Amino acid sequence: MNAVPFKLISPIEIVFEGEAELVIVVTTEGEEGVLPQHAPLLAALRPGVLRANVRRESTTQRLELATGAGFIQALPDRITVLVDEAFRFEDVDIAKTREELAQAQAAQDRTTAEFAQAKLRLTGHSN
Repeated sequence: MNAVPFKLISPIEIVFEGEAELVIVVTTEGEEGVLPQHAPLLAALRPGVLRANVRRESTTQRLELATGAGFIQALPDRITVLVDEAFRFEDVDIAKTREELAQAQAAQDRTTAEFAQAKLRLTGHSN
């Protein structure tokens, strides 16, 4: 399968830079899958779980991250994702995230609640 350059960037780091065969993000309109040669796309992202089939060495591996709000720019020859935050499975503190979720729901903070739910889904501890 073809692949394109893919960058996932947060304000503090380049989370991933390499090649992707497929990137699936949660836009404000729903999930969007992006393949090489995709028509130009610029979309706002909601907090959710980003999934991508990325190439590492000579194999294809699955990359899954809980991501905050941001944007995706997809062009036929590259994909760039900019997000407020990105968490790997091993970076999620489940107890702390459950507390964040409860506080966000009490404050009716939808964006923070969605991000906490995405982190819990990533770890398999969703409610």
